[in-house]
Amino acid sequence: MIRTLAATTVLLIAPGCAAAPGSSAQTAAGSPALAAFFDCVRETGGVMVSAHRAQSADDQPENSIQAIEATGRAIPGAIVEIDAALTSDGRLVLMHDETLERTTTGAGRVADLTFATVRMARLEATNGTVIDAPPPTLVEALEAAGRARVIASIDLKPADETATLALARRVIEEVRQAGAQDRVILITYSPETARAVAEMAPEMMISAGLDAVAGLEGLNPAQILAWTGTREARPGLWRALAERGVEAQFGTLGAPGRRLDDRYAEDGDVSEYRDLFEQGAVVIATDAPLAVKGVLGAELERAAVCPLP
Repeated sequence: MIRTLAATTVLLIAPGCAAAPGSSAQTAAGSPALAAFFDCVRETGGVMVSAHRAQSADDQPENSIQAIEATGRAIPGAIVEIDAALTSDGRLVLMHDETLERTTTGAGRVADLTFATVRMARLEATNGTVIDAPPPTLVEALEAAGRARVIASIDLKPADETATLALARRVIEEVRQAGAQDRVILITYSPETARAVAEMAPEMMISAGLDAVAGLEGLNPAQILAWTGTREARPGLWRALAERGVEAQFGTLGAPGRRLDDRYAEDGDVSEYRDLFEQGAVVIATDAPLAVKGVLGAELERAAVCPLP
């Protein structure tokens, strides 16, 4: 199913106004308003960069307001991937790890700590710089993404399905309260979880881990961005997804020294990013967003003509 802008009517939502599922946050065709944007990117031959943990430089702490804003300035209209976590008293903050030690001055498991305790910690950048800012709340991050005019891609960490879906419910609630439905992607890791989260939030885009187009069964293709891994290009799958109106994502991110970002950079020539684009990747998720911009700047500019909701 190929979706087009001409068939879609977008109704903007004022900041701070929530929308019920299936109402004003969706297009007339029953798809998320953001679906038309991604259709436009794919159909006009553009590309999107997703900055892993929102970072575009080592002096930015991951999952920070500073990173969100800096990445938005460097790559207008980018996707910033962020990680949601619940404190012991049920507050949503941004944190990738289960514990605070690696990325903050604090210590302990986020799930065991109160919100007040988590907020006492200060964020530490990849280069070791400590900034005078605590781990942000999800709402603060959504507000920063709105100011920066970027799309927030919210990772629902893979745990057992019950915990993941409980986290998803809280995230969806706060996204709606913030009026940010049209500017988020909810990250899931299996078709089963994708179906459950899509049912909870039919007005939001869903990133679903797919190994084949058969994984789209039971999903609204207009709502889906297909996550296709981090190891090797899959042009056959990417073409098959495009034929169904689904944008393919591919990740060059990962552990330092093993991720494709580092392998591409070894010889000083990162033209491999162009190869991914030419083979059909519409979203490149990366730890080196500025390197991707350097190779695919014209394609990013092409995507920038597509109107965000």
